[in-house]
Amino acid sequence: MINWKVRFKNRNWVIAFISQLMIVAEMVLSGLNTMGLIHFQLTDAIQSSILTFVNAVFVLLSMLGIVQDPTTKGYRDSDQALKYKEPK
Repeated sequence: MINWKVRFKNRNWVIAFISQLMIVAEMVLSGLNTMGLIHFQLTDAIQSSILTFVNAVFVLLSMLGIVQDPTTKGYRDSDQALKYKEPK
């Protein structure tokens, strides 16, 4: 069973979860529009604006060190990774 409390404490998981929710929402809206159940369509201008905003947020989070490698503790590379000459 999934422990949701633990997952929501992990910033990496939350960021991935929110981005995936946005993708699912776009797919559902597009599908409902295709079936004629709703009359809402994401125009290229709206999609471009949303993509620009999301990219800006992720760039800012990356610059602040919030989006990190989930395989290491903290925000820096592990001692083992720092000694690599080439990826394993």
